[in-house]
Amino acid sequence: MLFTVAAMVSYTDRFILSLLVDPIERELGMSDAQFSIIVGAAFAIFYTAMGVAAGWLADRHNRKRMIIIGILIWSAATIATGFARDFGTMAILRVAVGTGEAMLMPAAVSMLANMFPPERRSMPLALLMLGMIAGNGFAFLLGGALVELVSHQAFIGLPVLGDLSGWRVVMVIAGTPGIFLAAAMASSIREPVRAVSRPPNSLAEPLAWLWRHRRQLGPIYLGCAALSLGDFALVSWAPSLMIRSYGVSTSSTGFTFGLLAILAGSLSALAGGAVAGRLRATGKGDRRPAAIIAATIVGLAGTGLLLVPSAYGVIGAISVWGFSSAFAQTVSLPLFQERLIDEVRGIGSSLGGVFNIMLGLSIGPILVPVFKETGMAQAEALLVAMAIAGAAAAALFAMLLVRLPVSTAKPGS
Repeated sequence: MLFTVAAMVSYTDRFILSLLVDPIERELGMSDAQFSIIVGAAFAIFYTAMGVAAGWLADRHNRKRMIIIGILIWSAATIATGFARDFGTMAILRVAVGTGEAMLMPAAVSMLANMFPPERRSMPLALLMLGMIAGNGFAFLLGGALVELVSHQAFIGLPVLGDLSGWRVVMVIAGTPGIFLAAAMASSIREPVRAVSRPPNSLAEPLAWLWRHRRQLGPIYLGCAALSLGDFALVSWAPSLMIRSYGVSTSSTGFTFGLLAILAGSLSALAGGAVAGRLRATGKGDRRPAAIIAATIVGLAGTGLLLVPSAYGVIGAISVWGFSSAFAQTVSLPLFQERLIDEVRGIGSSLGGVFNIMLGLSIGPILVPVFKETGMAQAEALLVAMAIAGAAAAALFAMLLVRLPVSTAKPGS
């Protein structure tokens, strides 16, 4: 499914910088705090702003066209990042990546909701989640493999690439597949028929509907956002922890984390989709919040492994957290979609991404350098900050979902 591939490419371009912290900081003279802005706030602020607009557009205009334009924007910006010469230029390009990626999820989720009835919707949404997780893992695999090739001078003599340093080669190659993906989507995907013929007259109309149903939707919004805080803190700094504190090579780190993300995350996304679909099909949909809470508790326990002072502790924590987080979010996605009416599906879905980015990507990555500034040793600061971020996210997610109304009936308009 091209939606899955699009999500994978999106998350690859979003997270691949996390494997390249040290070479980028050395070449551009950036600090950890500046780098956290590059991977966090620079992306998050404009993703958030564009996300609301993208959701509004997805409820009114051609969603296929939106996705194609978004892919071209973020892919071009990722390629251009390979030629950035300073912090300011890289920040602007990350803004462009965030702007393009904001168009994907509200349009894709809205299209899938129109393509499949509620009883068959869990697995397609799980496959979309699978693309996000696979993209995260593929970012590490691709980055690690390319860094290894660069170390063996594999690109020497090639046009353009041969004149670039290692991390720049990685960014140029990472951004290129999106150009071909956009062409494939233009030729093979059709815009599905909407369930309603009249789009909202103004942005205030869907926002008012969402506010009226905040008691059913709010816990899912905030719970997923809290979980994302832990996701982004771990993903942004775990590779650097392996490289800086435990002496693992960049290529080995990329391979290890990429494989873990793809295996643990993909299995949990598929398991989450199967569990969510099975519970709904057997009339036990009200048990889905309990499954989400159980998964977050397991993830919370797993973050404790970060306090084990070895590379194996980090690997174990990422494995447990990756499985639990992906499972919880996969189960929550169809639960959330069932509570939306079609007129607000685009804006409602986009606000989920907005909350995730506002809390997760804006705050998660900056926690690590903040703890380092208190005087902690580098390894200790990274370990403690990531453990606290993960524990807080899991605890808040569970606490909020305890209050989630268990009825799976869609709220009336």
